[in-house]
Amino acid sequence: MRFRRTLPALLASAVLSLAGCATPATQNSIRTLQAGDGDSLPRQLPDQPLALGRFHAPPELAGLASDGEISSDRSGWRQWLFGDPDTRLTVTVYGLPAGWRDLDEERVVSGHYGQLRQQRINRVYNSDNQSIRFTSERLFDLEGHLTASARYLVNQPDRRPLREVLLLTVDGDHFVRIESGSRERNTTELLRLSKRALAEFRAFQASH
Repeated sequence: MRFRRTLPALLASAVLSLAGCATPATQNSIRTLQAGDGDSLPRQLPDQPLALGRFHAPPELAGLASDGEISSDRSGWRQWLFGDPDTRLTVTVYGLPAGWRDLDEERVVSGHYGQLRQQRINRVYNSDNQSIRFTSERLFDLEGHLTASARYLVNQPDRRPLREVLLLTVDGDHFVRIESGSRERNTTELLRLSKRALAEFRAFQASH
């Protein structure tokens, strides 16, 4: 129960740290992410699975070699794994649920980010010896696409912290999710790596 009580304080701390370096809010500014952003989304109704045949991935992404592919044609998602001895990175594509396509981009991205955030918390909460601390959560424009990013640390006894970064964006009818993790690289390096991977992944799709 200690984790549940301290989570709002951790999120508030992350938001305050972001607010300290943010420019004054304007009418067109992108708002701050909130933990419950996914609570008001429409129910995820059944939909036609995303056509996966149009997606491909290069043998190397952001300097990391391919480590295989996992896909589910029935569920409509595909995931590629990349890594080296110190770093892992995954790229996942999947379609928007029925009922979401009429929503504005900000609600779709921030809302789905809220769902992913809660899933990550649940995995740690259900573990006997892990804790999680979010250090940065934000929405921003990345090359013309609204993108959510999160940086966080996963701690286990007697191990170096696992630093992880999540990037989430929507491209038309599908999400693109980049997840990276390392015990050697800091989250600033991982965020830079993830942005590069996203740009290279998009460029590869455009050329195939």
